[in-house]
Amino acid sequence: MSSLASTPFSHIHRPSAHRSSVAIASAIVASAFLVLSGCSSHRTIEDEVFAAQRNVQDALFARTFTTDEPIELKTTGAVAVDIDNFAGDVVIRADRNVTRTFVEVRRVSTHGLGRWMESYDALDDAQWTATLEPRVGGGETLVIRTDTPNIEEHFHHVEILVVTPALDTARVRTTNGDVTVIENQGAVDIETTRGNVRMMTPWPMTNPMSIITSEGSIDYRVRGESKGAFDCESHGGQVRQRCEYGHWLALDTDNDHDRFYAVLNGGTNPVVLRTSDENIRVAVVPNPTAVGPIISDP
Repeated sequence: MSSLASTPFSHIHRPSAHRSSVAIASAIVASAFLVLSGCSSHRTIEDEVFAAQRNVQDALFARTFTTDEPIELKTTGAVAVDIDNFAGDVVIRADRNVTRTFVEVRRVSTHGLGRWMESYDALDDAQWTATLEPRVGGGETLVIRTDTPNIEEHFHHVEILVVTPALDTARVRTTNGDVTVIENQGAVDIETTRGNVRMMTPWPMTNPMSIITSEGSIDYRVRGESKGAFDCESHGGQVRQRCEYGHWLALDTDNDHDRFYAVLNGGTNPVVLRTSDENIRVAVVPNPTAVGPIISDP
């Protein structure tokens, strides 16, 4: 079962001993069983379905993977999250139905079928730490770091899921991965490559925001009470926007299909959104999180 801890807390992933061969078919069966056996306390049904689909897809493409035992932390108030991940997807989500903070890590190797056993053994090279630290000014910061000493780092990535009762600020650094931040109450600072980014929250956003990616779309969805000086640009994509509430001033002569400057409710806090090849979508709407897995318009 998951471990319980309160501040100060530090978790270090320790590689397990050498593992024996496991057939690809076993991974597919195990994935199906996870869906049928019900959700973990921190996972939604949607989480379980996506996890099973991902496991099956990775198995079919001869990728090796393992999901470490989730850790469970006793936290107080809105938690700040600070993640440096060498590669892979990151999801940070506030969920008012949970009472503790959960961290789940999935390690993946992608050497391919011809090197499948080598790939499986190399999973242990991916390491991660999760530390709960006091925050200047009060509160707590969950600090997550990943690394791999493997000389073929490009064949590895780590997928991180954080679920917490209340989320304050979020800082994420990763590569080759999607980043999702849901129901944050404070600022976001996200940088990734070759990944889509979603930031969706029902809380008014009045702090500086920065989302930078490449070859991936950006969805920035907030309520009408939010503020900001928007600076959005896509090299090779479009910038689309919809403002249903609030005062939206977009009179800059440089505004074009791929560049957009605007001010929401007289805000001076910078909202910087940058990507390439894909679209940026800005939505100021009554229920920013009421969307499905695919967003085609703001």
